Amino acid sequence: MKMIRHSTTLYYYDGPQVFEARDAIGGHYIAVMVEPDGGKEQFLVAGVEPERLRQFRMGTLDLRSLLVERGEPEWFLALPDGDLDAPLSLQPQASPLASFAHLPEPGFLLHDRPTMAEALREARARNNLVMEVAVEPPEAAAEHRIRMVTLAGLLTHLQTMVKHAYGVALRELSLDTRRSIDRSDAHLLDVVIPAAPGSFRVVLEASKLPDMLGQSEMARALQRIDALFDNVGDPQKTLAMVKTHRGHLAGAYLRMLCFLVQSRSGLRYSWAEPNFQEPRARAVTEAEAGPLVDLLSGVSNLGAENVTLVGALERADVVSGAWRLATQEGDYSGKTKEGGPSLAGLKLGNTYRFTCLEEIEETQGGREQRTLYLTDHEPV
Repeated sequence: MKMIRHSTTLYYYDGPQVFEARDAIGGHYIAVMVEPDGGKEQFLVAGVEPERLRQFRMGTLDLRSLLVERGEPEWFLALPDGDLDAPLSLQPQASPLASFAHLPEPGFLLHDRPTMAEALREARARNNLVMEVAVEPPEAAAEHRIRMVTLAGLLTHLQTMVKHAYGVALRELSLDTRRSIDRSDAHLLDVVIPAAPGSFRVVLEASKLPDMLGQSEMARALQRIDALFDNVGDPQKTLAMVKTHRGHLAGAYLRMLCFLVQSRSGLRYSWAEPNFQEPRARAVTEAEAGPLVDLLSGVSNLGAENVTLVGALERADVVSGAWRLATQEGDYSGKTKEGGPSLAGLKLGNTYRFTCLEEIEETQGGREQRTLYLTDHEPV
């Protein structure tokens, strides 16, 4: 008799409803709870191809299609004897699977019903804001793994988005409120579980502990990120939302989407604070990320922000366009673009107001490289 073992619960509601399993030689199976048999839990079980299983985990293939559109007609029923830690014996079925009366309805997509209770459990256990991120790159199709460069890129892009989202959130507060907030480490995330079971998942925790009321500064940033992922299936609605965050946050969001397309992966995440009743979750599939990248890439200066500096001019190279300004906050350097304002006639040591466009480019290692382009200047 064929035996399988539970490996990962994919959908949980008062118990595992859909889970992955493996047989003794590593074959992949999907198990779906169906009508009980004599009062005992019963599961429909079928062998599935690793790549199609990956597509289901990332929400690009629905559960019914995963089951009935297989090349292998063999399928089984299973009645667990106790919990799912024990091996599960399979009972072969002779009738075609398509005729089974208890198949799931069309359209059940896993990322629409994410099993994200882990974030809330960890948030309460750690008494801190916790974020759980799940990805399914191609290398995760056959086994639980992810390339180092993919994981590093994911974490870098995510931290960059959080940093800029936190900056946006702070700018919406009054000056007095901003001054009252301890912003040290408020935008930073720490990896606390680098490889959680299941789809390749990483659990992150806010570096800064919550205040006396249990509220985390990190929540300000994640609420902005949630808004960007609210309508990923509708590029036009997403474009409208991204335009409201035009600047470095919009640029970081676009770079994250480009990364997902290049790594052929989707993204699921959830986050929770200890006092939440349920976690907040968002997802974008590989198929959804592509059209968003095409649309957002056509918006000029989407990731640029206007910056105004006031200070003493320390350098002005008319030929190269390079300049340096000493302000109360420190020294700033930049350049002029072709067709931009000339530095001719400016006097070193005099005080000027420089209006600049700050653009961010991603370096090969995923770091940000900022450049200030002068758009206007006037003496002060």
